Amino acid sequence: MTYEPRTIAFGAEIVHAPIQLKSDVVQSIHDALFKQSDLAYQNFQVQQDGVHLSNPPQTPGSVSVATFTPDRIILREEFRPCTVEEFATRVVNVAGLAHKTLGVPMSLAQQFWTRSLVNPKHHTDSRVFVAEQMIQGGQAGFADFSRPLHTLGIRLTFPQTEQDRNLMNLRIEPWPQDPRSLWLEVVGQFTGQVATENLPDISDYLYSTYRFLTGPTFEYVSRFDVPAT
Repeated sequence: MTYEPRTIAFGAEIVHAPIQLKSDVVQSIHDALFKQSDLAYQNFQVQQDGVHLSNPPQTPGSVSVATFTPDRIILREEFRPCTVEEFATRVVNVAGLAHKTLGVPMSLAQQFWTRSLVNPKHHTDSRVFVAEQMIQGGQAGFADFSRPLHTLGIRLTFPQTEQDRNLMNLRIEPWPQDPRSLWLEVVGQFTGQVATENLPDISDYLYSTYRFLTGPTFEYVSRFDVPAT
């Protein structure tokens, strides 16, 4: 069974050895990106937790930001129109420019995440779907707590293997803003060192994370997405 994902967030965290972060150098990165309409950030802010390049929210809750700290670059696109290909292009170009400008020779580790909404085909209430279909014992299994259940979900971690050199974390929860929708999050962690000149290769890590969502995660959900008996 296949689903049509409604992706609501992409994120990336590119880790490097600690450096002395200078705001004027990050300002030059902002200026260079501003000249490229597909990569530009409108705002530049220096705060205690780092230097932030951001775009104004298009809708309430939307986020478009690149954060620079002494040991990592964090990019987030949330509740904005953004495909996996567009986010890969942003990550590769922003991180590549930043590493060269900051004098960072390599990335030590990388983390990518994606969050999507899907609608089960045979169930209209995702909370009931998770409680009754995906968790053994159903809602009756929580009777020992003697109080109403507000929310629930499933969290799974898949460690590295000889074949798959990454760690994948999966969360499945009902989406509180729409009872029909199931909220899915996959976080992929990669520990290989990547030289700055090879940073375009890290887009493969993003695609691996996204394929984990649209492949085995969807297959797992579909096991339970059957007509209620």
